[in-house]
Amino acid sequence: MSEHEATTIPEHLQPVAAALRDRYPDLSITPKPGDWLEVKVEADASPEFFRYIKDTPGLGFDYLLDVTAVDYINEGKLQVVYHLARMGADARKRGKLVVKVDVPRDNARVRTVVDIWPTADFLEREVYDMFGVVFEGHPDLRRILMREDWVGHPLRKDYVDHRPKRTRVTR
Repeated sequence: MSEHEATTIPEHLQPVAAALRDRYPDLSITPKPGDWLEVKVEADASPEFFRYIKDTPGLGFDYLLDVTAVDYINEGKLQVVYHLARMGADARKRGKLVVKVDVPRDNARVRTVVDIWPTADFLEREVYDMFGVVFEGHPDLRRILMREDWVGHPLRKDYVDHRPKRTRVTR
């Protein structure tokens, strides 16, 4: 852990940061308001990383709060964002974790985490439906909000809705 990180990461989150830094020396760890730590992980390393943060005593991020994505169209990437908390044996320890994984827009693929956190099932389906991220190994990856025959992914910044404009009627 760098001297700068030691002074900016809250004391109660420093053991988490130290454990992550010991295992992943090049990992960028950034404290965020509201008791969050943010890390960026390479897509090919994410399955092992997620298993580590869930199963390691003292870390125990055993609850997946959310999976979402951000479209950085000008950078040619999508960023898959995981929000994690501790609910089991480590629940008394404060702090949550945000894990960001960058994937190219033209080949948006990342390994599913359904086998690690079953709650990822519908969350990953929503990200697939809205952003087009393919979660490899997902047991049932199909649209969840849009019709099956829908073309495109509505939350991508280059998405164009070709449906006719509706006429609004006011009373």
